[in-house]
Amino acid sequence: MPSSRFFIMRHGETVYNAARRLQANHIHTPLTALGVQQAHAMGAALREVLGPSPAVTLHVSETGRALQTAAMIAHELELDWFAARRTHDLKEIDMGSWCGRLYDDVEAEVGPIVIADHLLRPAPDGEDYTMIAARLANWLEETAGIDGDHIVVMHGISSRVLRGMMAGYPVHPDLGAPIAPSLVQGSISLVQDGRERVLFGSQRGSEHA
Repeated sequence: MPSSRFFIMRHGETVYNAARRLQANHIHTPLTALGVQQAHAMGAALREVLGPSPAVTLHVSETGRALQTAAMIAHELELDWFAARRTHDLKEIDMGSWCGRLYDDVEAEVGPIVIADHLLRPAPDGEDYTMIAARLANWLEETAGIDGDHIVVMHGISSRVLRGMMAGYPVHPDLGAPIAPSLVQGSISLVQDGRERVLFGSQRGSEHA
């Protein structure tokens, strides 16, 4: 029996991304026109691989931006958006009291928060990378019994930890969790049998999580 394939992607660009604001998980940050284009492009790319109305399980972070992205992907694939498995386990890193603030304003107070390789420095009252890995381990355990292909719509930082865990990337020496390379918004990573390849898009340039 073929092993499961996981198509993992970030949501499309949001108004917060465009304004360089740190996003929260509890408020809706809608997609920009570019983000809408990215979401449809990811759906079209998946359709090229999976065909229309594929037998897949759709998993979505319980955030407005991921749900909006998933709706457009579902449209391209002719899937039932309402059948998606929604979960907070796939949410983005919680940046605590920094959420909603401009990157520049926070960095003026505390110094750089975007560290090497486009990673975010955890906020003092937020979530660290080991905490992200713990909730993603819970999600992987719950997903283990579901056969077939999986489409996973989530976020920049949390998807890097998930891909790192699933594809066997090394544990980051300072952050305590395996972290995969950053991909641009609108990219799709395919993970199967502990190996990863970029199915659509490329490694990240300069936009924010």
